[in-house]
Parts: sequence; C-alpha cells; structure tokens
Amino acid sequence: MSIKYSKYFKIEAIFFTTYFYVFRILTDLEYNFWERKISGISFSELEHSLAYGTSSLAAFYIFYRIVRNYLSNRKLLRSIGFVLLFLVCFSTYQKGINYFYAHLDFLSAEVRSLATQAYKVNSIGYSLAYMFKEFLAISCLAYFIHADKQKEQMKALKEEQLISELTYLKSQLQPHFFFNTMNNIYGLALQRAEETAPLVAKLAEMMRYILYRTDEKFVSLNEEIEFIRNYVEVENIRYRSMITISFEVQGIDEDSKISPLLLLPFIENAFKHGIQEEQKEGFVDVVICKTEAELIMEVSNSIAGSKKNTCGIGLVNLKKRLEILYPKKYKLQIQNDEKVYHVSLTLALI
Repeated sequence: MSIKYSKYFKIEAIFFTTYFYVFRILTDLEYNFWERKISGISFSELEHSLAYGTSSLAAFYIFYRIVRNYLSNRKLLRSIGFVLLFLVCFSTYQKGINYFYAHLDFLSAEVRSLATQAYKVNSIGYSLAYMFKEFLAISCLAYFIHADKQKEQMKALKEEQLISELTYLKSQLQPHFFFNTMNNIYGLALQRAEETAPLVAKLAEMMRYILYRTDEKFVSLNEEIEFIRNYVEVENIRYRSMITISFEVQGIDEDSKISPLLLLPFIENAFKHGIQEEQKEGFVDVVICKTEAELIMEVSNSIAGSKKNTCGIGLVNLKKRLEILYPKKYKLQIQNDEKVYHVSLTLALI
C-alpha cells in the first residue's frame, strides 16, 4: 500500500471507528449520567453499542463508497439512484440485523430482548433526522478525501511540470556554456598558446561536474563555488593581462545547498557580453558571500564602448529557474550605467 493511500485508509478507519463506536459509547455514558443519575455503562449497554455500531458501520460504509464514486466520476443520476435504493434497503437491512441479533446465543439476554422488540415493530427502521445526520457526516468525509486527493494530484502534476521545465532550461544552458568555452579553446589553439593544455584540463573538470552532478535538484554550495572558480580561471587564462579579474569568496560552509549552475550565467554574462571587446582597461569583479541564512553575489563588469550589455539565453533561463526553485526567496537587482554593468543577487538558501 502506497503512503498516500495508507494515509486515506487511516483517516477512514479513525472516522468510522470514532463515529460508530466511540460516539455511541459516549452517548450512553452521557445518558446514564444526566437522565439515569448513574456513572458508567453496563456490559449489556456496551455490547449493544458495539453490535449495532458494527451493523451501522457496514451499511454506511457502502453509502460512503457510493458518494466517493459520484465525486470521482461525476455520475449524479446514477448516484442518486443508488442513494434511493440504499434508503429502501436500509429498513429491510435493519429488520434483518435485529432478527439476527435476537437469535445470537452469545449475546446477553437484554440485547437479544431489545433486538426482538425492534424486529417485531412494524415501522420503518430509521428516521429522516437520523439518516440526514449520518449522510451529512459521511458525505463530508468523502468530500474531504476527494478534495485532498485532487490537491495531491495537482501537486504531483505541478512538480512534474516544473521538473520538465527545469530539465529543458538546463539542456539549453549546458550547450550554450560548452559552445562559449570551446570557442575560447579554439582561439588559443589558433595562437598556439601554451595555456591551451591547462584550459582543456579545467574544461574536463567542469564537464565532469555537469555530467554527474547537475541532474540533481540541489548540490553542495562548495561544489558549485569550485565549478565557478574553474570557470573564472579558464577566462583568466584566455584574457591574460588584457583585463583585471577579481574573484572573492567568503563564509562558504559545508552544509549549504544550491541548485546547480544557478550562479554561472551571471558570471558568464559578465565575460561574454561585458568585456569581450575590451583591449586594456576591462574588469570583472565577483564577490560571493554566505551569511547565516542567505547567499549574496555581486558581479560587476566594464562595458566596451562599442558594445551594449544584453541578457543572453543564460540569464533569461536563470530568471525562470529562480521563479521555479526560489519563489519569493530571492532578490535580483541589475544596474547598467553604460560603463559598468552590476548584478546583485540575494538568495535565501533552502
């Protein structure tokens, strides 16, 4: 039995046990205390409550299944027909139960006597007020479980949709990242630069991280920072003395988790769209700081005079991922004064 169906079975078991056994016994105790001025209940009264509680539970559980079937399938006319048939059959059922209990030798003489008297009475074996009370209580239970199941199904569908969307966004980001990095390697290879081999080694480490870790919903913040560090070193090898690159990390602990590849697009955007055309005075400054409950990242980069900083596919995807994974748990600010592009992200870690 799955966990969710086990939950509903427990709710149903508690409801029917409480309603058809506990309430009956409490009613007898209250009646004895207020009307008969005695405390407690006799064995025959307890036996009577348990016997008739069981017969009522069996009958109304069938009614409960009818209501649940209507809520699930929306078969209103058929369900009304079943309810009317149930009302017709219930009186006959009560007669049969009374006859059955009247002839059970192991029941007490008092219970069998009451059953015999009830069997001999020529009237309908229930009152409309009594039936309405039972119908209302059981219908409320059926509606509650039906509504909770629908909520669980909607939650599961939403999670599946989010997972599919996240997978799609990551699939867009990774080729985009490798395309840019391979372009870097290609440029160095054309120059026959000695930095080509270290660049390939760093790329291999990053590929290993992407292939084996980014399928997970959350990874260690330490791992994510190390991946970004490798990326910055790759860019540092590529640009060498052309620009100033600063990368600072503070307060990173062992326990914090973060969605993989969440921070990379900001830094990648700083290099690709900010300083790619700079020749001597460009810069990229990255500061990542972990406080008690938040992660703060500041990324600043110069903007080449002939190039306007724009949001690439990585940043567009990132904003969607933030809305999915960290709804109302992040603050993103972007400033652009045509000379310096500055991004500030504050993230409440999960």
